[in-house]
Amino acid sequence: MGAKPMYDHRKVEKEILEFWEKEGIYSKAKQKNAGKETFYFCDGPPYATGQIHPGTAWQKTIKDAVCRYHRMSGKDVRAQAGYDTHGLPIEVKVEQELKFKSKGDIEKYGIGKFVEKCKGFATKYVGIMGNQFQAAGVWMDFDNPYITYHDSYINSSWKNIKLAQERGLLHEGVYVLPYCFRCETTMANYELEYDDESDPSIYVKFQLKDKPKEYLIVWTTTPWTLVANMAVMVHPTFSYVRAKVGGEVWIVAKDRLEHVTELIGASATVLEELPGRKLKDLEYLHPFQDKIHKYYDRKVVLSDEFVTLEEGTGLVHTAPGHGPADFIIGKRFGIEAFSPVDSKGNYTADAGVFEGKNVREANPVIIEVMKDSGSLLYEARIKHRYPHCWRCKTPLIFLTTNQWFIAISKIKDQMLNEIDKTEWHPDFAKERFKEFVSNAPDWCISRQRYWGIPLPIWKCSCGKMKVVGSKDELPPVKELHRPYIDEIEVPCECGKPMKRIPDVLDVWFDSGNAVWASLTPEEAKKYGERADMVIEGQDQIRGWFYSLLGSGVVRYGACPYKKLLMHGFFVDDKGEKMSKSLGNFVPLEEILDKYGADSFRLWSISNTIWDELKFSWDEMKKSSGDLNIALNMIVFLERFYPKKKLEKPQLTKVDEWMVSRANTTLKAYRAAFESCEPNRAVKALRSFLVEDISRFYMKVAKERISKGDNSEAALWTIYHVMLAATKMLGCISPFISEHLYQRFFRKHEGAESLFLLEMGAEDDGAINALYEKQIETVAEVVSAALLARQDAGIKVRWPVRAICIETKSHEAVDA
Repeated sequence: MGAKPMYDHRKVEKEILEFWEKEGIYSKAKQKNAGKETFYFCDGPPYATGQIHPGTAWQKTIKDAVCRYHRMSGKDVRAQAGYDTHGLPIEVKVEQELKFKSKGDIEKYGIGKFVEKCKGFATKYVGIMGNQFQAAGVWMDFDNPYITYHDSYINSSWKNIKLAQERGLLHEGVYVLPYCFRCETTMANYELEYDDESDPSIYVKFQLKDKPKEYLIVWTTTPWTLVANMAVMVHPTFSYVRAKVGGEVWIVAKDRLEHVTELIGASATVLEELPGRKLKDLEYLHPFQDKIHKYYDRKVVLSDEFVTLEEGTGLVHTAPGHGPADFIIGKRFGIEAFSPVDSKGNYTADAGVFEGKNVREANPVIIEVMKDSGSLLYEARIKHRYPHCWRCKTPLIFLTTNQWFIAISKIKDQMLNEIDKTEWHPDFAKERFKEFVSNAPDWCISRQRYWGIPLPIWKCSCGKMKVVGSKDELPPVKELHRPYIDEIEVPCECGKPMKRIPDVLDVWFDSGNAVWASLTPEEAKKYGERADMVIEGQDQIRGWFYSLLGSGVVRYGACPYKKLLMHGFFVDDKGEKMSKSLGNFVPLEEILDKYGADSFRLWSISNTIWDELKFSWDEMKKSSGDLNIALNMIVFLERFYPKKKLEKPQLTKVDEWMVSRANTTLKAYRAAFESCEPNRAVKALRSFLVEDISRFYMKVAKERISKGDNSEAALWTIYHVMLAATKMLGCISPFISEHLYQRFFRKHEGAESLFLLEMGAEDDGAINALYEKQIETVAEVVSAALLARQDAGIKVRWPVRAICIETKSHEAVDA
């Protein structure tokens, strides 16, 4: 036969993409199943911000494999591509292009022009990403994707805000929240990105009022918040001591005294031991009261929730304006949430001499002030995990701010019940998600930005407000974005105009409405407003899985997805995050050019879905080799198979075994997809193709065909098992599968495309477990004989007089 052919992935993938496009094969595959059992797959929308990451391609190919499987199983599959096109992910990219540093630059440039830039940027990458996904063999509705900036999508999302209000779940309030002073907007807890940060670690003395030599000792890693200190927390039942240190008396938790004195290099004599509750209402002086304008009777308060003995001194510096726990304590004890910080993260006039300084940059200044006043005991640096803005990577601060919320606290029990009703893969993801939801605060849905779904709330100066649930409730407007929507006024009963609150919605609220906002009214009736399945990465436990669930319970009291598959992270060969900044990033284009989309898909989908996927050129090369085996089978058939399709002849025992293995493999393949483990489907298919067909059956079949010994049975068998293998391979590696079909099978099967065929079900009557076991035994004997030859130094082509097989197994003897 000469040299074995090599699969030219560049040529084949280009030709097959053109064939699919020219002949409209995707549309025909959808039309073929119209009116049959439906399968609604909801695509989690990636941000339209740039070239796709190989990890995103892996995720999309998992989705594609699942949808192809259901389509080839005869279902009417809805798989519309989606894109997240609003929010900071887009805004920050556009700001970088325009070299903007702050919201002030945007205001000067003009909100309208900035919004148009954002829309243009998102639109550009919707097109680029769609082409990249299709180059990876993904079949979705790329010609009609759902895009979150479309007015129809915004309109549908507004309905959920209206429903939240009608159900008593929408409220406005002042809270301490994570805040990005570069982006000048608040964040939700699930948007925080934690990274290592080096911060000051200082121990400070607070002098007791009217006791000039007695001090409360506190520890903090945020010196800038000392400007807003309003109280000190102690635990009511912990033991505290008054200890003499030099000429001073320090109050510290008993179990932390040794740590503090060793750190400072001092010795202490305990004068008194007392429970924390005895310290309640002790008044103290601010360490640099003369520098700030805020006068307040600062006292010790009790808390058994937020005081620990794991670090610090057992006394907790409390700034209700700048810490979530501090805020709770402040409300409980009626302490003002003093927050002398503006939207840019700079101190206001209320901060006295610190006015105008950025809070993160003020730490060294405040430390020097405390040194000068003698209130600083110890200073060091600490490296710890600290929250950063998920888009611009700026370290966040916690700030008192007025925002709009959905009361998750009121629907949390219902959300947890819905999680239990949902099918989760893997099961441990369900428990992790329940833990996250159990601890979730109310959902802050408002953002102080420009490019997003406008918050549909209009307010009058008289205090009345209106929540708009549809654009039909408003006068005509150019589009439902800022600044156009800001110009719309709504008449109030008092006669004055209501004006829109200028916030936009949390971008996670956008995608949280995807299951229904992407549907037309006709589709909503056909598929329902609940997806049969969603597939995303484990990071979406804090993201899309959560926003979907919360939005679904608000909308119709149920989880909007029936089944969920969670995959792991895509990492480099050392298990590290793959990124350009780390120098370990491999562009998808390089991967596809070197080995092709099919090899990438076969390799990546082989990985246990919820485990990390470690990048490996070697494994991709191995996958490429397996695909070449499939090509060799077809080349063999092209040479020896007759022009007319063979009728089924009398099969030999080994032929029947091969047919049995094909059906057993199909059974395992289908079971794997039905149980949301496409990796097991790939494993079964690869073993069947490489081990059963290529390495065992073909050795027997080739000899029969060359000698004309019952060759028709062998050729009939190869044809049918390779057709079954090609169909199964189609869901995983669609380009080569279509190529094999067009090259050989189409003239016999008739269908225009492989993907217009049905996968079919296994024929249980053709499965012969005994034959499979016997042939497996024979294969083991052959393998053992080859190993014995190797150990004896006898080459495969050298004849041996006899091989003696010793076994105690009757089944082995029968085989």
